[in-house]
Amino acid sequence: MILSITSNPAIDVIYEMDELDTNGVNVVDDVYKTPGGKGINVSKVLDLLRADFMVTGFIGGSNGDYVIDKLDDVNIKHDFIFTNVDTRNCIRVIHGDKQFEIFEKTNKIDSRFERTFMSLIQEIGKNYDISVISGSLMNGLSDNFVEETMDILQDNSKIILDTSGQVTKKVLENNYKPYAIKPNFHEFKEIIGLSEDISSEDFINKDSDYLKGIFSNKLLDDIEIVLVTNGKYGAILKYKDSLYKITVPQYKIQRTVGSGDATVAGIAKFLDDGESVMETVLKAISLGVLNARVYEVEKLDVSKINEVAEQIDVELL
Repeated sequence: MILSITSNPAIDVIYEMDELDTNGVNVVDDVYKTPGGKGINVSKVLDLLRADFMVTGFIGGSNGDYVIDKLDDVNIKHDFIFTNVDTRNCIRVIHGDKQFEIFEKTNKIDSRFERTFMSLIQEIGKNYDISVISGSLMNGLSDNFVEETMDILQDNSKIILDTSGQVTKKVLENNYKPYAIKPNFHEFKEIIGLSEDISSEDFINKDSDYLKGIFSNKLLDDIEIVLVTNGKYGAILKYKDSLYKITVPQYKIQRTVGSGDATVAGIAKFLDDGESVMETVLKAISLGVLNARVYEVEKLDVSKINEVAEQIDVELL
């Protein structure tokens, strides 16, 4: 079973506009609105994969009620802590081939809700073989929220961590080692303190000696899977002491939002199914590719996972 933890859910609101007047009134014909936040996005893909899972975290206010109602509509199992803080909105405006985002910052959560959450994890954590901790941290949570959550879960669960580069770096510096991390390239630079001015495309095409040197960073020791994703440029996988360059098939990209979350869902699902690490990673990356081909995650066609996986090239570095 899989536990998906999202400490800072949201309602994703997407406006697609043919014309955008930045100094006037804009009327939007079509609005796409859905529960969001990385852990909920992970849960949507787990649901498509028919995984055995539950999602938890913090919600509040009328937006929180909306999230619950929508999850109930599709029978996604959940156990959220209701708080004194309204669940945030994340607004994305798409105009032609350009887009910008407005992410609300929540008010500070009261510390008593964090204590209630930890009690919940103490109670249910032993039931889950895989735990995913993903997304940003809600305003007001303690600095050691992730570490305390890992303390409770790590005896029974393989932990997959996919949060900001700064948070992940702090967790690793405190000698907490999840089973897997899946940063994107920019988060990875934060984690290892890479200040070099280099694009994600140039990074992934560096020679093996350069990449081996980068991935020998001590912070990455004792993490079974380090998967650094680079969108259409593929990924670099560090599995134990081996390093692999992964090249993905090229398709027309409809959107990039949620592709990392789809990949994380795949890692959780296929590990839970007992797949090998390499098979897990290939299928998980396939989910990220498939997500980028659709406008809505609900339209992701999981029946094509193997078809895409067969087109992925893996090179041992």
